[in-house]
Amino acid sequence: MPVDESQIKWRRFISGDDDAYTWLYCTFVQVLYRYGLRFTSDIELVKDCIQEVFTHLYKHRNTLSVPDNIKVYLYVTLKNNLLRALYKDVAHERQAIEQMPFLLERTVEEDFIDKEQSQNQQKKVEEVLSLLTPRQKEIIYYRFIQGLAMDEICLLMNLNYQSAQNLIQRSLRKIRQHYRFSDLYVCFAYLLAEYAS
Repeated sequence: MPVDESQIKWRRFISGDDDAYTWLYCTFVQVLYRYGLRFTSDIELVKDCIQEVFTHLYKHRNTLSVPDNIKVYLYVTLKNNLLRALYKDVAHERQAIEQMPFLLERTVEEDFIDKEQSQNQQKKVEEVLSLLTPRQKEIIYYRFIQGLAMDEICLLMNLNYQSAQNLIQRSLRKIRQHYRFSDLYVCFAYLLAEYAS
């Protein structure tokens, strides 16, 4: 697998290069912010959890290895921080993971698209997505919007490969039971334009 720039910077960062740490922060902070808003609309909580991610990285830089995918590693870390913050009182972590919301609705910070053209598309997308559970929305986002590999999705969602495949298939089947293929295509095209980072 080819080494990307973020892996080079990561290696420099764990070797003590503060400029590389700054580069990683500046490169990923907005990506993480948008990702965090998929789970909660509490902007301050998302910012605090992102700060916690980067503080933890800096404190433990000497013990870190180089992940295969820096963005997925940061996603997992942020998601775990948000999970702990949102479900402090939940006794069973697995139950908390299953109930954690995943929002595909537009956030205030994201650019508004042309209302005239998008109104009908947005309505159709909302209808399609309303059929899905939060976990189904989440896996659809990772697979079709972010384009993540199945092993990365398994890591992010704490699923084995077969469970992840089953969840994707159930999600698509549920949509196909109610909508034509062309509706599904419009939905994914719209989501890709709106939410891909």
